[in-house]
Formats: sequence, C-alpha cells, structure tokens
Amino acid sequence: MGVIIPQKELQKVLDQVTREVTEKVAGIRLYEGAVSPGKDRCTVYSTCEGGLHFSLALSVETSMLIRLTRHIMQEKEVTAQNVEDFTKDFFSVLCGNIAAWLFQITRVASRFGPPIFKRGSLRPEGQNSRFVLEYFSGQNECVQLIHYISEAE
Repeated sequence: MGVIIPQKELQKVLDQVTREVTEKVAGIRLYEGAVSPGKDRCTVYSTCEGGLHFSLALSVETSMLIRLTRHIMQEKEVTAQNVEDFTKDFFSVLCGNIAAWLFQITRVASRFGPPIFKRGSLRPEGQNSRFVLEYFSGQNECVQLIHYISEAE
C-alpha cells in the first residue's frame, strides 16, 4: 500500500508548485478560480509511481500552450509538434518538482512516468477524479490540474 497524504496538504503542494513552475518556466502567472474552458484545449497526463500512487492531468487551452511554447523557444512561429513537445517537457518539469516536494513531506521516493499528450480532454481509463484545481491566466485561459486515483481505491 502506498503512502497517504491528507487531501488538503496534497492540494496545497500541487497548487504552490503548479503556480511557481508555470511562472518560472513559462512566464505565465496563474490565478486561482474557474473560467469557462474553451473548446480548443489539450491535456497532458502522467502517473506517479513508487511510494505514492496517483495520476495527474493538466488540461489547458491551446492558446496558452502556444504562448508557453513561444516563451520557451523564444520564437514567434511554432508548430503543433513544437506545442506538443514543449507541453510534455513543461509537464515533466512540473511533475518532477511535485515529486521533489512530496519527497520532502513523506521521505518516500516517487516518480512520474513519461507524459501522454492529447488534443482535447482525456479521462484515463480505470481512474476517478479526486479533485480539480482550477486556474485562469492573465488572458483568461482556463487551466485545470486534475488529480486522479484508481477506481479500486
């Protein structure tokens, strides 16, 4: 059986790390709160393994991912493949930072698998959403960080 972290503590860590990494890596500040999600969105997903067992999905409006990619590449023109590649790289950095924070709290090593990217929404099979952290950018783009647990739990 894996380590259990109280939901409020886990939400606090996920919130803090998501905001800090997004601002530092992408130059985009996230604000807590919900806005109506646009139809043009992408989702990136990964599973945490080791002492902790859960999955995370980041569902983001494509316009923000384009801005993220432009910021990281320092280019005005980016391709759909650039957006996918840099979104997966960004999510890997985010998940790595989350794993590091969780290690500090639990002293149990965990790691995230390679991210899966999908245009549109993604609901992983055999997983239930435990909670969703909702944000909006300075340009009112919707961002959702979704925490999943196995249906068996």
